[in-house]
Amino acid sequence: MEQLKNTSTDSKTKSLTETSLDIFLGFLMFLPVNYFVLPLFTGSIADYSLLTAIQIGVMFSTISLIRKFVIRRWFERMRNCESIVN
Repeated sequence: MEQLKNTSTDSKTKSLTETSLDIFLGFLMFLPVNYFVLPLFTGSIADYSLLTAIQIGVMFSTISLIRKFVIRRWFERMRNCESIVN
């Protein structure tokens, strides 16, 4: 029973670590995107262009998908290596 409790706590800690890392890296990745890319769309944003909103949404979603996939695979690899060692 104690082992099950440790696994649950360990899993929650790892989930929190993964989520925190994901948010922090997302913030760092989107700073230059916001600074350099969004100004290219200012005219279209001011005109409330639906196409521009879709383009920006697709761009941010693609970056987020790639970031999340890489982080998830990294944590899975660490978990698999850890289970081999134990």
